[in-house]
Amino acid sequence: MKGMREAVEIIRHAISIHTPIIIYGDYDVDGVTGTAVLIKFLAEIGVSCRSCHPDRFKNGYGLKASLVSEMLRGGQGVVVTVDCGISDFTEVEHLVESGWQVIITDHHQPPEQLPPAHAIVNPWQKGCQFPSKDLAGVGVSFYLAMGLRSYLLQQGYWPSSKSVPNLKKSLDLVAIGTISDMVPLRTINRVLTRVGLEVLNSTENSGLKELLSLCQLQPGQNLGNEDISFQIGPRLNAAGRMGDAKRASTLLSSNDDKLVRYMAEDINQANVARRELTNTLVLEAMKMVEAQKLREHDPPCLIIHGHDWHLGLIGIIASRLVDLFSKPVIVFSGAGKLKGSARSVPGVNIHEVFIACSEKILEYGGHSCAAGLSIQENDLSAFIELANQAILDQKNGTFLSPMSTGIDLLITDQTSFIDLETLCDLLSPFGQGNPEPIFLTDKPCRLRNMQVIGKEKKHLRFLVTWDGLAGRWLDGIGFGFAELIEKAVNGEARLSLIFSLKKNRFNGQTKPQITLHDVLL
Repeated sequence: MKGMREAVEIIRHAISIHTPIIIYGDYDVDGVTGTAVLIKFLAEIGVSCRSCHPDRFKNGYGLKASLVSEMLRGGQGVVVTVDCGISDFTEVEHLVESGWQVIITDHHQPPEQLPPAHAIVNPWQKGCQFPSKDLAGVGVSFYLAMGLRSYLLQQGYWPSSKSVPNLKKSLDLVAIGTISDMVPLRTINRVLTRVGLEVLNSTENSGLKELLSLCQLQPGQNLGNEDISFQIGPRLNAAGRMGDAKRASTLLSSNDDKLVRYMAEDINQANVARRELTNTLVLEAMKMVEAQKLREHDPPCLIIHGHDWHLGLIGIIASRLVDLFSKPVIVFSGAGKLKGSARSVPGVNIHEVFIACSEKILEYGGHSCAAGLSIQENDLSAFIELANQAILDQKNGTFLSPMSTGIDLLITDQTSFIDLETLCDLLSPFGQGNPEPIFLTDKPCRLRNMQVIGKEKKHLRFLVTWDGLAGRWLDGIGFGFAELIEKAVNGEARLSLIFSLKKNRFNGQTKPQITLHDVLL
């Protein structure tokens, strides 16, 4: 990876002369897990360092030279960025001129003019031969730890009587950060997350154990990507969204049982407050979207603005709206200078959209699926027009509706259920770039015990069997399929189902469950 040699030599020299080292991480899950990976590794080799995260509201995204300088009260040292820094030319320049050595580790798209850092480790930079460009920030951080470990080993840093640290133990954090940042789970990312989930299921991380307990999860429960996406990740994110992100990196890097217990409880309470406020804001946002769709004839990109919306939650609002409307979404908050968060869908590179609209953007950064930006409020209308046109241009003048479900495997009499479970286990973990396989039953299925569930009575729970299951009945769930109960009679319905297979955990037991995607009557 380009820049690795320079980075590890700087850190090695700093270790040898006891130069202070500061790890400066972004405030999201990717940033705090990447920060924790480096802190834990350095601590394990006997090197004490300090961590720093920007305040989402006071400082905004990216490297802030003033925060770094405050850490040493005017002194100098080495600062290593995690998941940020690649776009912060002025801040890096200021630190370098003040006597700091700056190492940037990042995974966001580099600008044309790179910051004047002493070392840059980013697989997207020109000339980098690293084959997997889609690493999350925590992935780059992990590779820096591996590079440093290898370099120190070559230098004879460890006497023969002392064991070399095993970095596999930190892959639980890598899996959490990678899945939470929604980067494609293919090639190296898939390897890191697959092994990371195995490590998570026997984690030795004290903070993670406390957090899992509050999520009512336990190591060894076959924890998967959904546990990270819906339980672990949101809690870690809540630290930065509702206050100080350092709570999360401290939780994940400390071995002080009393401290991690306090931090876990504090973060969990922050997540409760975050969830309640999010639900209120999502309802407001949905009303705006419906009005916009009527007014603007269903635009290709949903762009909304709430003057006093919580800045820490606009990314979540955007994600929720993407799930509901299957379109790119940009959510702004503030007055005068607006800060925005964008989430996209497969086939639309939101970072390239921002490049096309750069004349109306003050600053931006991110990657193809998720990005952030700021604009002047009086430029909002012009920006909306430019963004919608940029998306249409990406789609060659048309905006495609969500693709109809593709079938990966037709289930026949020769397909055993063990085949399906084995296939899913082999292909997992699933996420961006590695979707769950979709199955179609060739022989009609029989349904029974159908129950309409949910507050709005839109969903369906049922049992299902088909020829080849040898009389076995599987649990099933169909979100938005409540009307199916009117078209079928319990025990007599014979339908072909299109579904994916998941593992449902309830009351300490894990059982297979099919999730309905479509029905052929």
